[in-house]
Amino acid sequence: MKKIIVLLSVLFLTLGLAMPVWAQNDKAGQPETKVQLTEAQKKELADIHEDILENKLELIDKHVEFGIITKEKGDMIKAKIQEKAKMMKENGYMPGACMHKDHNGHKMRGEGDQ
Repeated sequence: MKKIIVLLSVLFLTLGLAMPVWAQNDKAGQPETKVQLTEAQKKELADIHEDILENKLELIDKHVEFGIITKEKGDMIKAKIQEKAKMMKENGYMPGACMHKDHNGHKMRGEGDQ
C-alpha cells in the first residue's frame, strides 16, 4: 500500500511540473493574425484610451494630493503613463504592438528589433 501511495505521489508531481511547460508552448509556432481596423473602430479605441489616460492621470494626482505618494514620484509615474499612451497611439492602439518577441515567440519588452 505504501508503494502505491509513493508511486502515485511521484506520478502526480511529475505531471504537475510538466503542465506549465505544456501550457506555455500551446500557441508557440502559430502565426499572429493581423487585424485591419476601420477608421470608426480606430476612433472608438482612441476615445476609450483617451478616457483611460485622463482617469489614470487624475488618479495619480489624487494619490499625490492625499499624500500616498510624493509629487516627484507622481510626476515620474505620469510621465511613464503618458509615454506608454503615446506608443499605443503610434501603434494604432493595438495591444502588444510596441513589444518585441524573444526566440520562443513570446512578447518581450525593451529589446531591439530582431
